[in-house]
Amino acid sequence: CGCAEVKQKDYRGRIAVTVSGRTCQRWDAQSPHLHLVTPEQYPFSGLDENYCRNPDGEDRPWCYTTDPRVRWDYCDVPTCSDTGSGECVASNSSVCGCAEVKQNDYRGTIAVTVNGRTCQRWDVQSPQKHTRTPQNYPNSGLDDNYCRNPDGELGAWCYTTDPTVGWEYCDVPICGVMGPGKCAASNPSV
Repeated sequence: CGCAEVKQKDYRGRIAVTVSGRTCQRWDAQSPHLHLVTPEQYPFSGLDENYCRNPDGEDRPWCYTTDPRVRWDYCDVPTCSDTGSGECVASNSSVCGCAEVKQNDYRGTIAVTVNGRTCQRWDVQSPQKHTRTPQNYPNSGLDDNYCRNPDGELGAWCYTTDPTVGWEYCDVPICGVMGPGKCAASNPSV
């Protein structure tokens, strides 16, 4: 599901068919439709595979279609339930991360990998040199050395302070799930 107040820009599910029943074109493909909405141009928008997304602020998620006669179309993505206050039902993002968004909503303080290695600070380039910095990923919560998922990996991770191991996933709990594909804790953090 996606949150209405952000026009479902937070949606990271796997719907890949438009409201008219057309299959979505991959975001990294230029056929049958040439376009500029690519993962490179919109790195924080989850433009994975051919899944419906809203990278550019349309009214709701959409995709280019594989039908050469229809360039793009909206998708039928469910809207997450809300609190009535205009905000998504908040996850406890300081404790867990939603699987539906690959834990990119996690903002807790776990700073150790699944193998017990200490995480390197995101704003430091040693021992691991990298581009996942707070400046390059300003909306990803790259604070201190806490586990995060700024770039669409399978879950929260970090660079390690071990010079022989570049990065590893972290053991961040998955938030509870309510119903098919609905995060009990939707968070439009993207």
